[in-house]
Amino acid sequence: MILTACNSKSADKTMEIISTDSSKVQSKIQRHEPIDIKIDTLKINDQKFIQSLKDSNFNCLLSLQGDTIVKSEDYYFKAEFPDIDEDGYKDIRIFVFSNTPNQCYNYLYDKKHQTFKLIENSDLHIQKIKGTDFFYSYNRAGCADMNWESHLSKIENYKLIDYGYIYAQGCDSQVIEIYKVNNSDTADKKLIKKLPYKKHIKEFGDKWDFIEKYWTKNYNTFE
Repeated sequence: MILTACNSKSADKTMEIISTDSSKVQSKIQRHEPIDIKIDTLKINDQKFIQSLKDSNFNCLLSLQGDTIVKSEDYYFKAEFPDIDEDGYKDIRIFVFSNTPNQCYNYLYDKKHQTFKLIENSDLHIQKIKGTDFFYSYNRAGCADMNWESHLSKIENYKLIDYGYIYAQGCDSQVIEIYKVNNSDTADKKLIKKLPYKKHIKEFGDKWDFIEKYWTKNYNTFE
């Protein structure tokens, strides 16, 4: 086996595989498309960081000192820098290639150490309920996105802790089940309410308003 790669900006590889049997020698050459690597600097919260892009997709983030902030992964595709916890500092949200459209990893800015820390147990796009410490998320749960779920959570010591949970079934039983989470680590939860699905979600897109309005109005029930 002979493997060659030579390009300062891309990986253009040629592989030659030679196999033998009792009667003949077969030769096969595989060529891989060039991989474009781009490295630039980003200014976030008045600090500079080194960003790496791989074929225009986000790949990793380092400090100027070389410390890894976001480790390199081929399944990342986009980075955003919203203020997730609304504390006046930009945070990091990394979206990944997935069957879950809003799957991502969330990093909060640590003001004391001037770096970013990964929020544990947080792999969805979370949104803050204004004026509270609560966040909510959405995730599809089958049946062409007619079944779905939503979590009500808080960030505690850089870990997402669940307080409430909604499981909605728009396909068969057509019911919205609302749970209070007793123990986030063990997924122990108690059913506190059932709502008729069609009464609250008449059209497919109504679920987004329902989720936001329900958690905003009732978050204090889950304290």
